[in-house]
Amino acid sequence: MLLTELGTGEIPEVYRRFAEFVGEAHWRNRIKKIKEEIRGNRFLGEFLRSENALCFQLEHLRELQARFGSIPAWEVNNREIYPAMSFAAQVLSLAQVSPRPLSEQLRRRVHDALNKPEAMRALRLELSAATHFARRSRRLTWPEMTGGGTFDLLVEDVGPDGLEVECKSIGEDTGRKVHKREALDFYGLLWPHLQPTIKGLQTGLSAVLTLQGRLPERHAQRVDLARGFARAIFAGKSTSLQDGSGVRISEFDPAVLGDIPNGVQPSEVRATIDQVSETRNRQTMVVGTHADGALALTLQSSKDDALMKAIFDTLSDSARRQFSGARGAMFLVGLHGLGGDQLFSVAQQDQDVSQTPTALRIAVSRFLIGEGRDHVVGVGFLSESGLQPLEAGLVESGGTAYYFPKRESPKWSEDFSGLFTWNHPNAQLGADGLGSSP
Repeated sequence: MLLTELGTGEIPEVYRRFAEFVGEAHWRNRIKKIKEEIRGNRFLGEFLRSENALCFQLEHLRELQARFGSIPAWEVNNREIYPAMSFAAQVLSLAQVSPRPLSEQLRRRVHDALNKPEAMRALRLELSAATHFARRSRRLTWPEMTGGGTFDLLVEDVGPDGLEVECKSIGEDTGRKVHKREALDFYGLLWPHLQPTIKGLQTGLSAVLTLQGRLPERHAQRVDLARGFARAIFAGKSTSLQDGSGVRISEFDPAVLGDIPNGVQPSEVRATIDQVSETRNRQTMVVGTHADGALALTLQSSKDDALMKAIFDTLSDSARRQFSGARGAMFLVGLHGLGGDQLFSVAQQDQDVSQTPTALRIAVSRFLIGEGRDHVVGVGFLSESGLQPLEAGLVESGGTAYYFPKRESPKWSEDFSGLFTWNHPNAQLGADGLGSSP
């Protein structure tokens, strides 16, 4: 049985067992490598700590364990460790009920996840989906671990033959021409050449580099591009570079940025950053100067991003290859970086007949009526979840699910209705439109 609740008092023992099952060296070595990367590029710190948050939480607990001999009682109230401990508890509960070969396979998946953020997101999404159904007392099996299929979960007691569930984790870089890590690495190359500009900058200066496509693959070409961009910034004039990239320079009042820490682009000031750079949702880095000025660096491509196309290309390929076709099948799509309130806002717009349907609703509607997908009975989109104390020392997770059913499917069963429920006091949407999910 998959663990669906975690008592805070269990945290010390959960950590001990998880460290024994997985091996502390796996996250300790990962943290060591990350710190070396951060030393090499000042802009990578926040990004790598966020991408590898569970590793840092586990390393924090390892250090406490080494110092005190066990996790101190006061640490169980530290909310920052709850995601790691929830993950650890779920892994241990699954390992406990699995035969030894499958338990070893799970251990290897955890090792891979600790080293690859995208693998960690995928594994956490799968465990969250399993927890959602387990909390509703549904009977689950893992076909990939038992040789019964290539989809992620089989909910055995829903519908006449069960429900096949495939989880797809969608990262923030999906469909983007310029990935965040690539941009941060480029800013690291650019930084040494910016010192003449930064030194006495008293105003706000926005510098936007528009690539013809993507960043050059070769390191030497990226170095040359960084030098050319820096020269244009120092000159303070918009221009074109030798490789065809365009540089646009403009001034702004640094006071509009407020108190943004150097190198940070928090979501709550996204609109301000977009206004300053005259771009929309691009890779922008803001650096303050000692002279009370600010330099906003933006990297973008002249070619449009294609998030929806990338998502539904992935689902289309999976619908054809991974499901059996003999049962109803559902996709659960985890949207990394999207909060529950943001997903709720998307659903609200779609439910308002006076507003234009969102790009998400249009894309999923086209997908569900596509040829060869009669077995797909629905697609659910999940926001990132949060972990909070519940009561009596229990920790509970929660997020938002926006679910699109396909009742026209020949595999449809009314058992597939209401798989997600919504308990938000302000919600006005039906159970099949918006829901809550761990």
